[in-house]
Amino acid sequence: MVAGEASADRHASKVIRSLQGVFEEVEIFGMGGPFMKASGMECCYGMDELSVMGFSDVLPRIRRIHEVYKGIQRLITSRKPDIVIPVDLPDFNMRVARFARKNNTKVLYYIAPQAWAWRSYRAGTLREITDGLAVIFPFEEEFFSGYGVNARYVGHPLMEDLSLTEEAAWPVKRIAILPGSRYHEIRQILPIMLGAKHIVQEKYPDITWHLPVAPGLDINVIAGMADNDIHLTESLPRVDLAMVKSGTSCFEMAIQCIPAVICYRTSAFNYLLARSFVKTRFIGMPNIIMGKAIAPELIQDELNEKALAKELLKYITDRSLFLDAVADCKNLRERMGDQRSDQEVARWVTELL
Repeated sequence: MVAGEASADRHASKVIRSLQGVFEEVEIFGMGGPFMKASGMECCYGMDELSVMGFSDVLPRIRRIHEVYKGIQRLITSRKPDIVIPVDLPDFNMRVARFARKNNTKVLYYIAPQAWAWRSYRAGTLREITDGLAVIFPFEEEFFSGYGVNARYVGHPLMEDLSLTEEAAWPVKRIAILPGSRYHEIRQILPIMLGAKHIVQEKYPDITWHLPVAPGLDINVIAGMADNDIHLTESLPRVDLAMVKSGTSCFEMAIQCIPAVICYRTSAFNYLLARSFVKTRFIGMPNIIMGKAIAPELIQDELNEKALAKELLKYITDRSLFLDAVADCKNLRERMGDQRSDQEVARWVTELL
């Protein structure tokens, strides 16, 4: 198994446990993080080796990335696994998959590259280098199957832990601040979110503010960047509204039925490159899945404290708008289904072997 960032580490760890439940004896090795290691995988390489984001971040570390790739090649040729399970990380893992197939090793790719958004030629490549592609969004199965890929929707791993003990409520009393899971993201987006918070606070001083600190981040560092009245937590608290960086967290807000404003900003260089390639109408996954803006998006130059505060205040002052957003989120949950992706992937492994 090969995973290279935090969410993939968590999702892959569940697959490891499901595989252990299916096979009496199973040896799992490769590259991963603390969750995969705790689940019993032999981590020959740590995922922090590839902890990069954006076009410009890769260049300074390209030599080490290449060394890790060559090391994984040696693992495949020397230890001869029955199957290779690359998890997300397409720029790296598609090369791993191609090498494995050339060495007559079966490949079940888990969490597909977003070829429907950009670099659609990858879909044709996946047809050639995989025996199966386990996708986590319903529309992806049809998209990849159209290119001849053996694709199957297995459910989304975040749905497995979903439990709504308390629904988001209006009037809004609690707002979450989710500026990302990497320091460079937080430094770009958190100041704008704090500026929006100050504008909202002037009108609604009784609202409380909550900032979950992502695993791997130093809570003291984040505390030094945030206001003193913000509640820092290790996990997502129950809130009524959120401002959230585009990514996994905005999808998590939607399946928790929490209305949100989606924010995105990166360096001008990365943004110009991405804008040249990405062909989706929306950037937030909830909007992509539903085919409409169930959450407003503020992207790059559109993202400023006044614009963000304006969107938050719409939900705070308009009950109908708030309830419509909650209803859209519930529809999204229904569309995602109730499959357990870890069990579906483990079952598919047994079929392939």
